[in-house]
Amino acid sequence: MLLFSKYENAFDNIFISQPVVDIDIEDSNCFIVRFPKFRRITHFILSFDAENLFLDSKSAFGYSFNLEELLLKHENNSENGYFVMGVTSNKNRKKQYNPYPPSRNNNHAISHIQSIVEQYLPIVLADYDVEFSSTKRIVMGSSMGGLMSIKTSILYPTFNNIISFSPAFWYGYTDFINDLKNLNKKVICNISVGSEEGEIFEDKANNIKPAEWGLDYTNNNDFYVSGVKKIYETIKENNIETNFIQLPKGKHNENSWNQILDKFLIST
Repeated sequence: MLLFSKYENAFDNIFISQPVVDIDIEDSNCFIVRFPKFRRITHFILSFDAENLFLDSKSAFGYSFNLEELLLKHENNSENGYFVMGVTSNKNRKKQYNPYPPSRNNNHAISHIQSIVEQYLPIVLADYDVEFSSTKRIVMGSSMGGLMSIKTSILYPTFNNIISFSPAFWYGYTDFINDLKNLNKKVICNISVGSEEGEIFEDKANNIKPAEWGLDYTNNNDFYVSGVKKIYETIKENNIETNFIQLPKGKHNENSWNQILDKFLIST
């Protein structure tokens, strides 16, 4: 059971659940839902790192998508109505958000995705009377959440619109690239990277990442861009419709991803 309360007094259409315990990692997640006011639901967005969606003050690093403002803009300029089901992350994010761990014996990320889709999604759909089958179904995430958005669509192709901002490809790189062939051919992939995201690495990429990956190790920024471009090229080679944006001067934060989401929402 999920029990929802108001997320913030400023919003009368956004609610947050009680913490839900993930026994495997001894931590918890909350669900945040947003529904459109006075219009039919046409789009369903499942998002990872939900704490970063709506308010800077509630985000992990002081940046948010300011998603309510962005969705209202698109709703006011169209007939669309966006329902959001977001899942917050936690201090064990590197376990819960890595679908390609070194040890394959206990994949916490896949277990997390399965619990979201099979256990909690039906509760949210019933509680908010969402006609899921009649919506455009989007799964969205950034960085490690970008990996999770792609893996979710691989496991559950009903989410046939992927938005993956700056996916953290170096977590299980080879397994990740090989897994892309398992994407459904009818999926639409929206992938992005900023030109200045290399600052997230604590060392020079050529000191910590294998040369056999064949990426650009000139500097950390070029390394990040080349890795995301490899994802884009691999998906394109599999004859899957793909939209790619490289944002000039784009950083590894929601301020940059907000600009890209604004464009991706038009294509979905």
